Parts: sequence; C-alpha cells; structure tokens
Amino acid sequence: MLNDPWSVGYVSALIELQSWKSKEDWEDFYYQSGEQRRSLLGENRAILDDFSLIRTNRAEVNKLLWDVKNLNTQYGRTREDLNGRAEALYAAVRNNGHGLTLEECEECVRFRVICEIWNGIILRENNTIAVLTEQFPMLSFEKTSGEIDHTYAVDFEASRSGSLICGIQIKPKSYTWDAPYIAKARTANKAKNAAYTKLKGVPVFDIISKTNGEIQSPQVLEQIRNLI
Repeated sequence: MLNDPWSVGYVSALIELQSWKSKEDWEDFYYQSGEQRRSLLGENRAILDDFSLIRTNRAEVNKLLWDVKNLNTQYGRTREDLNGRAEALYAAVRNNGHGLTLEECEECVRFRVICEIWNGIILRENNTIAVLTEQFPMLSFEKTSGEIDHTYAVDFEASRSGSLICGIQIKPKSYTWDAPYIAKARTANKAKNAAYTKLKGVPVFDIISKTNGEIQSPQVLEQIRNLI
C-alpha cells in the first residue's frame, strides 16, 4: 500500500515538481499537497480515501474517470492520511511477535513515503556526478547552495580551471513524462534556467539518469563536450 500511487500519489514525480532547500521543505509540500487534495475530493471522498481499494477491487478503481483517479495519483497526502496507513500496518503486524508500536509504524510509513524518496535523490545525484567525473576528468562539479537550486533549478555547476562552463540539473526518467503537472514543472524550471543563463552567461543542461548514475540522456554529454 506504500508503493502504489493510489495510496500515496506518484511520490517520485511529486518530489520533482520543485527544487527543495531541504528535506523538511519537501515534507511540508507533500502534506500541503495532501490538504489541497482533500479540498477537492467532494462526493468521491469515500472511494478515494479507501487506500486499499487498489488491492481489494482494482476493477472499481479502473472504472473511475481519469480526472477522479488523478486526485489520488497526482497529489500528496496529509499527515493524518499517512497515520491512517500506519494504523493499518500496525493492525497487520501487532501480533506477529516483533513488538512494533503504533509510533514505530507511523515512522516506518513516514520514512518510506517521505525520507526514502529524498535519500534516493541524493544517491542518484552522487552517482551521476561520479559518472560525469569519469567522463570529464578535466571538469570540477560543485553542488549549488539550496538558494541557487531553488531559485534557478540548478543542482551542480561544472567548471574547468575555475571557469564556469554550464549548470546541471539531475532528474529521473519520470521528469520526461507527458503528465500535465510534470510538463508544468519543466516549464517553470526552464524559466528558472533561463534566468540563470542570463545571470551567469552559461547554459543549463538536464541530465536524466538512474539511481545508479547511469545517464539516460547521452546527447547532453556531447553538448557538454562541445563546451570544453
């Protein structure tokens, strides 16, 4: 239930909608998105709040209109919503002999939904920079400050001998999806990137990569190579 977008939203896509100064900013956004979702549920509240329905009656979920299903998949959840998942988890494990408390179940759910995806971003960034360093040993890659990242959507700056050559934004494959909310995020980030280019005089490249650092946008490597 913590892996399905029906229950917690497309978390891997939601976290890419903005550049976050901290994990706490991301967590606050996720809960605020959940509050927004709750305000939109209307007459569909009962069925959309049944987070186990995707497991117990997938056919019922499949019958829903796309716009209705999107209220579950394209929004976060409130803290209370996640605590409801924790209560279900606690009910399932309370008699299995491991002695987990409700509070531990709540933290387990929070870690799985909020923290694990954040940690995955850090891992993907580190591994991708390792790959880029192998590809371009003459370049140095510096992590930007939270302020720069948030304002200009630039994760790293690439320099050669102290001279800045480009900005880099590292994203997962989901960033290329055609979903309206992701397209909106891309448009917003392009505007931020344009402001960075105007300020710094260098381009910004989107590097699409896997968590292990494997780069899925090889054409960008050639663009960087042309700047060296």
